Amino acid sequence: MRSVLTALLGGSLVAAAPALAAPADYHPPRHFYTPSHQPYRRPPARLTFGAGAAYYDGDLTNRIASRPAFSLGVVRPLSPHLSFGADLAYVRLDADDYNVSRGLRFTSSGGALTTFVRYNLLADKSMYLGPGSRPTPVQLFVQGGVGLLLNSAQTSANNPEPPYGRVALPPERPGGYPLLAGVLPVGGGLTLRASRALAFTLEGLVYFSSTDRLDDISQRASPEKKDNFATASLKVEYTFYRERGKPLVHFD
Repeated sequence: MRSVLTALLGGSLVAAAPALAAPADYHPPRHFYTPSHQPYRRPPARLTFGAGAAYYDGDLTNRIASRPAFSLGVVRPLSPHLSFGADLAYVRLDADDYNVSRGLRFTSSGGALTTFVRYNLLADKSMYLGPGSRPTPVQLFVQGGVGLLLNSAQTSANNPEPPYGRVALPPERPGGYPLLAGVLPVGGGLTLRASRALAFTLEGLVYFSSTDRLDDISQRASPEKKDNFATASLKVEYTFYRERGKPLVHFD
């Protein structure tokens, strides 16, 4: 009888050992592998906030003029070279006509929702597991994406008769504004990592659009030319890491 009880007690301890070693909700982190079989781990997504300037390229101006731009987004590293992200940006554009005889001017504001793929030119070795892991404080990248822009524009012209000044022109677009257009943002930048959770990114993007009506000027100027714009911004990126659990204490 004693031997039976001893065997049952030993089996119970063996079965309970995994439960004692880790919490019930513990799941070991999932590992991934590079083509060269280097194991790595995906960190959590980073929340980003950006502020900078927007530059218009269209029918009215042949000089650089900047206006404010802001963005809120998220970036998720998928591998040491590749990240996927999304941005919601506010962009303001305006310009005066380089052709003084026409005397046109436009102002517009819009919101752009884009998704993008970011490629690090050098591997982010902080994601590696084992001896290959090391801090990567500076990261160069190129980026490309696709999205939609909801834009509203207003055009005015010099009034040749008293009272002089400017007079608003009726919209060229049938039905008026806002206008929904497709955009393709491409560019690159530099990320500086300040800590495990905090990073700063300098980013420059050119947005190629599917329309010639970002400035509400098409038939009045160059109907065959699409309107584009660019942004230059500084982004603050923050990663919300989960708090590490308290270490298990064994009393022998």
